[in-house]
Amino acid sequence: MMKRALLMTVGTGVGAKKEQIDSLAHGLLSSILHYKPDLIIFFGSELSKLTVNSIGEQYKEQTSEEMGVHQFITIDHVDHFEECYRKIRTEILERPDWDIIIDYTSGTKTMTMSAAIASVLYHKELTLVSGERGPNGLILLNTEEIKTQNLYSVYDDLLMAKVKESFNQYRFETAKDILMEIVRDENKEDYQNLVSAYNSWDKFNHEDALKSITTAHISTKDESFKKNKEFLGTLVNAKKVKEYYLLADLINNAQRRFQEGKYDDAVARLYRVVEFIAQTKLKKEYGIETSDVDLKKVPESVKEKYQEKSKNGKITIGLREGYKLLQELEDDLGSEFYTDKRLLDLLSNRNNSVLAHGFEPITEEKEVSELKDRVLNLGCLLYRNLEELMVKAEFMKL
Repeated sequence: MMKRALLMTVGTGVGAKKEQIDSLAHGLLSSILHYKPDLIIFFGSELSKLTVNSIGEQYKEQTSEEMGVHQFITIDHVDHFEECYRKIRTEILERPDWDIIIDYTSGTKTMTMSAAIASVLYHKELTLVSGERGPNGLILLNTEEIKTQNLYSVYDDLLMAKVKESFNQYRFETAKDILMEIVRDENKEDYQNLVSAYNSWDKFNHEDALKSITTAHISTKDESFKKNKEFLGTLVNAKKVKEYYLLADLINNAQRRFQEGKYDDAVARLYRVVEFIAQTKLKKEYGIETSDVDLKKVPESVKEKYQEKSKNGKITIGLREGYKLLQELEDDLGSEFYTDKRLLDLLSNRNNSVLAHGFEPITEEKEVSELKDRVLNLGCLLYRNLEELMVKAEFMKL
């Protein structure tokens, strides 16, 4: 069974007279008797020890036994938040496997505030002794009542804010981990499905993304959520336009990496986009697969050249060769590619990057942005409504 520790902030009683001290001690004793902890940790000033002594005496009077295992943590400056909070936090962290309850019935305002904040940040039950109060403000004997303060909603709100921040920054694994700590948010499961959906989508796992996003019933005014679901549904199920949707998704993925400052990743994806555009054009317009070129479908004047590329009975062509074949087929896309000298230069720079064939990281934000614009222009030649698809595929924000 998990051990239980009761952490108690302790004051001195109004006026610090024996009657007031005993009255305060009696209230704190009711909490100890209620929770029956394995360990009691008192926090207070040197004067607070008088209250603890009174608790021990009254405990013995009521139970005929000595008060259980306890210790006293001295707070030298009871109105200094940092010291109060640090000492409470230390005792919490030293007992990761304990059931810890924090009683903030007594103590200075700074001490009780520190206890409450610690309970929120470390997700510990917070309690106090309530009851009818006399003229001196102390709880009258035999009117004590233990009340648990539900601060989970505050804790959950803090965590949910972090979830949304991580989600909006595309840190989906982090968002998923934070969600696991949330206790009572009624929308927790929906947010878990939402995060899983976009996490899968960001990794091009579109089918899993679609399954998760359809079970995420999130109430949002952001129209992007609805557009995203429609986009994923079409991407997964509509074969005729699948390539165009994949193209939009690839460019958006590169844009997200760009926004994160991951320029090498962004350029690697943009390079794949350029290759994908040529592959899609050749396949849909001319029935040619770049992984296995059918000689019957290439112009007669260049058949011999492509025949020489045959290996193991297959003719495979790369990015530039794909656009060269389009140019030889008198396709505008091939001509556009080879007349855009700046695009060719930017692609050459990519070959020197760490994620390609070189050792130089890509650090020029301006060049990556320029490459994205030129790649987008090339994509629009393939599919004129590409930018509209990209808007539908742009990840929603929470």
